[in-house]
Amino acid sequence: MEEIEQHWLYALSAPMAALNGASYTAATYYEPADDDATDLQKWWGISNRRQLLDMLHMADDGHATEVSNAYWQAARCLPSEWHDALEQLNPRQRIQYQFAYRTLADCGPGGVRAWDLGRMGFLLRSGLRKGYVSADESLWLQGRLALRARHYYNDWNTYLAGYIYGKALWNCSDSSDDELAQELARQGGEHWNRCILNNLRKGASELLASLPWDLPLNLPERPDTLEEDAWS
Repeated sequence: MEEIEQHWLYALSAPMAALNGASYTAATYYEPADDDATDLQKWWGISNRRQLLDMLHMADDGHATEVSNAYWQAARCLPSEWHDALEQLNPRQRIQYQFAYRTLADCGPGGVRAWDLGRMGFLLRSGLRKGYVSADESLWLQGRLALRARHYYNDWNTYLAGYIYGKALWNCSDSSDDELAQELARQGGEHWNRCILNNLRKGASELLASLPWDLPLNLPERPDTLEEDAWS
């Protein structure tokens, strides 16, 4: 793949790089690599190749699935249908659906899928540094993330919004039903959310402007070294 195409793939984990002060374009996330910051055992419980490949399934069945139907309904329901849909939910689900309705204009019906996709992109870059996957394997798997990102989102803005809103929901995942709405309302001022947005604006805006969302990607063939049951 051309360098610009590889940079497009790595940009999927740009919010993670913005949070951690990492490279937006290095194949291994940090250049030079920071072993502590990419300690997958410490932060993810990953200590080998099999665990890394298994974790990639979160790209499809991770945290975002909890609210995927909320975004689906918010994008398609008439006002009267939306009211009826809310009436059938328990209190926590109602708060999640209302959150989806409020944020739909920013991230689109793809909702917060970017939260899982961006983190899996980070795992691949970190896994390459650890030697759990090869460069060819990492690029191919990053390409599978790219296909999903382009299915769910229309541009970088909606993708990045999906990541930020996904992080907000994750930040509040341990909140009680009584606290959830208030905690979500506070996420706009949450320190690390603001750090991500500020660092993206300062450090990645020019890069993303040079990487059109619909940039043609000459994705590589699946490497023979990947196990048959590996996520794809």
